[in-house]
Amino acid sequence: MSRPKVLCVDDEPRVLQGLRQVLFKSFEITAAPSGEAAIALLDAGERFEAVVSDMQMPNMNGAAFLAEVRKRQPDVSRLLLTGHANIDAAIAAVNRGQIFRFLTKPCPPEELLSALRDAVAQHRLLD
Repeated sequence: MSRPKVLCVDDEPRVLQGLRQVLFKSFEITAAPSGEAAIALLDAGERFEAVVSDMQMPNMNGAAFLAEVRKRQPDVSRLLLTGHANIDAAIAAVNRGQIFRFLTKPCPPEELLSALRDAVAQHRLLD
């Protein structure tokens, strides 16, 4: 069976590199430096089982981005990874993007891997 496809979105190149290093053995990773770049991938027909997004990004925050993902691929599992956790951000993410998990940075690798495995399992149940 092929590795599950995961889209990682963050405006910080080091974070994207770190995600690749932690996840590459278990998942096929596609990285995007912004919500707009990630939406372009989705609009081009790319399909993913899970999407991990940062909250604080220029032009489009993670809650708005994940809401757009939901419109385009409602069955994809959506996770928010943020270093700026606050109650308003969590509420927006849950209500607008109907996220699967809300994770805070720094996120221990085991926790991220576990959350993504659960997200892929959820996607496969819905698919």
